[in-house]
Amino acid sequence: MKRFVWIGLGIWLVATVALRLAGGFLFAERTGNRTALLYAVTGFAIAFFISRLARALPSPNVALRAVVLVVVPGLLLDAGSVLWFDRVFPNVPESAGRPFASILLWCYGVALLVGLGPRIGRIAFLGRRT
Repeated sequence: MKRFVWIGLGIWLVATVALRLAGGFLFAERTGNRTALLYAVTGFAIAFFISRLARALPSPNVALRAVVLVVVPGLLLDAGSVLWFDRVFPNVPESAGRPFASILLWCYGVALLVGLGPRIGRIAFLGRRT
């Protein structure tokens, strides 16, 4: 299971470096359409990769644990990224700090929701088996 923590750290590092380099482009213009497109693209990309990871594991319980272990390092480290936003992402305008934090929450939420996979039906019925 440790490898999933390392995978999460690697994903966080790659994403942070990419946003540091290209974040100015992504968050330069904040129009409704552009923001919606950013949410859609990130949501689908994360759902795709997390579902592939979860399907490759032997059981839903193992898959959920793995997804949580992938997500937790980013959640913890992005607390610092948001706090020191102007230093971590100098190419991104400071006005993009809140939309950036919103995208982070969206991404982590989508990943965890996809990790729940088959459990979603049971959650919808308050724990009753479907």
